[in-house]
Amino acid sequence: MNRLQEFIGIIRSKLGSGYVFGGQNDKPLTREALAELVKRFGKSHYYFNSYSAERWLGKEYYDCSGLIVHTLRKMGLIANTADYTAQAIFSQLCKPIEAKDLQAGDLCFNKTGSGIVHVGVFMGNGRIVHARGTFYGVVETQVFSTFNTFGRMNFFADEKPEAVIKPENSIKKAKVKTTVNEQPFDNTAGLGSLNVGSLVHVTGKTDNGWYQINLNGKTGFVKVAVLDDYNELVKAIAFLSQNAGIDNVYWYNHAGDIKWLDVCFIKIAKAFGANLN
Repeated sequence: MNRLQEFIGIIRSKLGSGYVFGGQNDKPLTREALAELVKRFGKSHYYFNSYSAERWLGKEYYDCSGLIVHTLRKMGLIANTADYTAQAIFSQLCKPIEAKDLQAGDLCFNKTGSGIVHVGVFMGNGRIVHARGTFYGVVETQVFSTFNTFGRMNFFADEKPEAVIKPENSIKKAKVKTTVNEQPFDNTAGLGSLNVGSLVHVTGKTDNGWYQINLNGKTGFVKVAVLDDYNELVKAIAFLSQNAGIDNVYWYNHAGDIKWLDVCFIKIAKAFGANLN
C-alpha cells in the first residue's frame, strides 16, 4: 500500500467524527477542550441559534484543514507542531491541477474573493470527504459546485490510488466470521469482526474486491466474498419504498441500525401483500 492510499484510508476512517472549529484531534472532545477553543477563537465559532459544537462531545473532532493536518502528522509527513490553514495547504503543500485531472486523494478547495475558505479530499466518482461544518461533522458528499480550485499534494505527486471506491447503499449478511480491516487490503489493521449472520450496511465497493461497511460508527472493509445479498430484505424495502413513498435509502439506513428491524420490515411487507420469493 503506497502513501497516497494510506492518506485516503485515514481520511475516510474519520467519517462520522465531529466538526469543531480549530479542531485537529483524534481524542474525544471534552467540555474542557471546548472551553479552551472558545476562549481562543471566540464563542461565535461554536454556539449557534439551534445547535452548538457540544453535539460532538465524546467524538473525535476536526475542522476542514485540521482533518488534513492531523492525517499528515500521523503519517509523519509534517512535524507534530506544524499547522496549516486551508489557504496554506493549497499555497505551500499543493501543485494546482484542473478538475478534469482529479484522482482520489487530491484536494478540492472553495476559493472566494477573500481567499480559500474550505478544503476536502476527493475520493473518486464525484465524491469528497470533508469536515463540512458544526452541524454536519465529517461527511462524504458529492463535489459541490463551490469547490472551484484543486490541488495535488506534493507528498503524493508521483503516486496513484491503489483502490477506488464506488458508492453503494445496501444491506448484506456475513457468510463467515471475518475481520473488518481499516483499509481495503490484506495485512492492514483490524477494526473489529463480524459474526456469521451479522447484518452489514454496505456503503461502497472497491475496484480491488472489497466492500466498504459501517462498523460501530467506523468505516472499514471486508472482502466481497464474505458477504451475501439479503434478497428478502431488498425486496421488502423495495415494496415499502414504493408503497410508502419514502426513498429506499431511508429504509436501508435504519434496517441495519436496530436489532430485528430487518425482520420487522420483512414481516410488515408480507402483511401488506408483498411477494418476496
